[in-house]
Amino acid sequence: MFDTAINNGFVVDPANNIYSRLSLGLKDGRVAALSATPFDAGAAVEIIAAAGLLVVPGFIDMHMHEDRYDPAANSFDINILDAMLRMGVTSVAGGNCGIGTCLPREYLAAADRQGLPVNIALYAAHAEIRKRYASDNYAPVSSEVIAQMARDLDEQLAGGCLGVSFGLRYVPGTSREELHALARVAARHGKLLAAHARDDAAHIHEAVRELIDVAAEERVRVQVSHIGSMAAYGQMEEILAALDAAVAAGLDLGLDCYPYNAFCTAIGSATYDPGFLERYDIGYEAVEVCGGKYRGQRCTREIFDEVRRDTPEILAVAHVMKEHEVDMALVHPRTILASDGILFNGLGHPRAAGSFPRFLRHYVKERGILGLNEAVAKMTCLPARRLGFIEAGLKKGSLGVGDDADIVLIDFEEIRDLADFAEPLAPPLGIRQVLLGGRTAVKQGKVKDNRLGRGLRV
Repeated sequence: MFDTAINNGFVVDPANNIYSRLSLGLKDGRVAALSATPFDAGAAVEIIAAAGLLVVPGFIDMHMHEDRYDPAANSFDINILDAMLRMGVTSVAGGNCGIGTCLPREYLAAADRQGLPVNIALYAAHAEIRKRYASDNYAPVSSEVIAQMARDLDEQLAGGCLGVSFGLRYVPGTSREELHALARVAARHGKLLAAHARDDAAHIHEAVRELIDVAAEERVRVQVSHIGSMAAYGQMEEILAALDAAVAAGLDLGLDCYPYNAFCTAIGSATYDPGFLERYDIGYEAVEVCGGKYRGQRCTREIFDEVRRDTPEILAVAHVMKEHEVDMALVHPRTILASDGILFNGLGHPRAAGSFPRFLRHYVKERGILGLNEAVAKMTCLPARRLGFIEAGLKKGSLGVGDDADIVLIDFEEIRDLADFAEPLAPPLGIRQVLLGGRTAVKQGKVKDNRLGRGLRV
């Protein structure tokens, strides 16, 4: 007898080229059977009627910024992981852009002990390793420090981290020697180097060339993070062509992107250093404050200077990217959908709660830019492969027999993101049910169990 049967749903599983009405039998947290006919009431403890719904693998967000873990209190401050779950995400990769927890192994162990809303894997975050030895992000470090950082990274990768992430924009003092030394460690482990490039807009060409060069010289797999926010200012076509040429020459380069034309980062970060107005050809009014007394307001010079000086950790959204160039990135066959979701005190960009439903609604249902199978692949099997889940024996991103029963049931007619800049955590419509390991985590938009997720190691 199955624990659960999902009857008569339209199963979209790009990893296995499944695209038809089927029923699934779930047992012990895995897919145990697929059938062209529904299972009868005696075949399972629970029957889920899925007629009229899409049944897809749980979404995998390969670029987000995880909730904080306090090791002293042994507790998580859960905000974004709940938002991920409500939009159908069942596994995430945190520690991106070089920032995150400085204790990834402890974080993952705590996730195993306590449970989280979703499964989580982590990068070893470059800036967090670096700050143990240097306090100035704008200055290079010595060869001795780089060697110690490499030893620290080696330990974290051996402990199951996905790879190493860099926020080269945020740590301008990162030298070529530093980047390449840590890239060699990642290459030795066969793991990813994910990078927020050193520059964007008119200077993205040099920044991407730096990443192509490290891939070529160190033979490391490179993931170019959130390409939309880096090159959707008139450069996207040329950047995609440069990356395609490098891949054709034998390099392993990937891309991810979120489906919005506004980026978000801390107002005190290097992104908002002097010169940013000229770089994006904007005025202060293009920048929206996400917290504090000016929450929801567009900046004046006075507001910007005050918030950046007094509360540099508050997030700010820059409404600056060209939508058609974000589209260009998202339809590229090597681009994976990712939210880049980040929150501070529960506030931030709506991408943290709306990216995946928005992608289905905006790119598949309304505009037809992508087919359903192709779009689902960008949210499931493609990130699973890219992150190394498959090689590590993690059965994520697909619904074949023996795969983990991380599953989303979707009303495709209703699917819609409701999160916006005024209400960035508003849950979407159309996510009917989310299962982690065969157990219901979300039903009719309501979180039923937010402790089913565990740590993932590769």
